[in-house]
Amino acid sequence: MRSFLICVALSFAARAAEHPCKEDAERLCKGVEPGQGRIVQCLKQHEADLSPACKQKRDSFRERMEEIRASCEEDARKFCAGVQPGGGRVARCLQQHQADLSEACRDEGRKLGEEQKAHRALLQDVQQSCRDDAQKLCAGVKPGAGRIARCLRSHKSDLSQACTAAIEHAKDQR
Repeated sequence: MRSFLICVALSFAARAAEHPCKEDAERLCKGVEPGQGRIVQCLKQHEADLSPACKQKRDSFRERMEEIRASCEEDARKFCAGVQPGGGRVARCLQQHQADLSEACRDEGRKLGEEQKAHRALLQDVQQSCRDDAQKLCAGVKPGAGRIARCLRSHKSDLSQACTAAIEHAKDQR
């Protein structure tokens, strides 16, 4: 069950581009290599120093994880008892047994799918709306690890109206 929740957590972590904890991570975890939960662990170590927005996001995330756990825990025990946790194996096991899952767990899976689909649409809108700005303002920046997003943020006052509007819309939707 733990790896299922980790897999779910990773899907939420994909929203990090304008996440309320992003600035906290940059401020408190400078030099920490992203991946394998290192940033999350660093933020936990600096919990007292987190911004109110980050704390609120953390609390709502915990509530959401509890909803998923409560809905799918019995199914994970029933169908995936012999599955070694880690690497998303329990989540894949639950997906393989999707037709046999309880209605509550299937509903959570549908909700997650809808949330991910909406998030991907927002990201695509931002990427499309900011493509020209990124090419113009961040031409020499190597893609990956949020470098282009940081570059665009550093040029906030130079962004096109379309890019700014897409970013603000995405922020409003989180």
